Amino acid sequence: MHTVGSYLAARLTQIGLKHHFAVPGDYNLALLDQMLSNPAMEQIGCANELNASFAAEGYARANGAAACVVTFSVGAISALNGIGGAYAENLPVILISGGPNTNDAGAQHILHHTLGTHDFSYQRKIAEYLTCAAVAVTSADDAPSLIDYAIRTALREHKPAYIEIPCNLAGTACASPGPISSLMQIVPSDPATLQAAVAAAAAFLASCSKPMLLAGPILRAAGAQAAFYKLAEALGSAVAVMPSAKGFFSGRPSPVRRHCAGRGKHSWL
Repeated sequence: MHTVGSYLAARLTQIGLKHHFAVPGDYNLALLDQMLSNPAMEQIGCANELNASFAAEGYARANGAAACVVTFSVGAISALNGIGGAYAENLPVILISGGPNTNDAGAQHILHHTLGTHDFSYQRKIAEYLTCAAVAVTSADDAPSLIDYAIRTALREHKPAYIEIPCNLAGTACASPGPISSLMQIVPSDPATLQAAVAAAAAFLASCSKPMLLAGPILRAAGAQAAFYKLAEALGSAVAVMPSAKGFFSGRPSPVRRHCAGRGKHSWL
């Protein structure tokens, strides 16, 4: 049997994560307990939520994705600074926040570490501006589909996602995870459109007397570093590398080298 929290942990391990970064707080303690029940994932404690979000951002750079677990409001609003950086850098960091109990809003409770309102949706609304998918679980039955949607969208778009899980639902039973292929399956491109795009790009390059390529940070998100290098070799063109893409092109030791006989087909700028 799976709970909402253990379902989330299982999905994160299925996409290859072995660690999650966390700062405990009373809104996420039940969730963290459920996630710790998964022996395949280790919790890395952080001094504060800002550190946790930036640690997750670095982990995503090295491993392709990451997860950060924080408490509601006072925690997540701080962590969103790092999530904004992950959005700019095209990194799929999953920000997971504990939330108030599902009955707190209806009972018009005023809760500590919040903005002092009866409407607790403000955190998800803020997250919508900094993520490609922001979901708030309100029932255990809906949790699997919402969690899957957020993770799938983050992996497809190479952007952060936000998942909010109320305290009283973290340990509630829910459906077990299905095959991981439902999250990882790549949507195929349209063959005719792809062929037309390739033809247009080839015609443009053929019309240039001295084409020059610019390596940027989107190469990592697209997994296109090797293809970019092959294109540069085939064209024999000059290549410039943006500061945010340093190291993305070939890994040669010198960032500045110009074409000369016996030193390769393309220039280094």
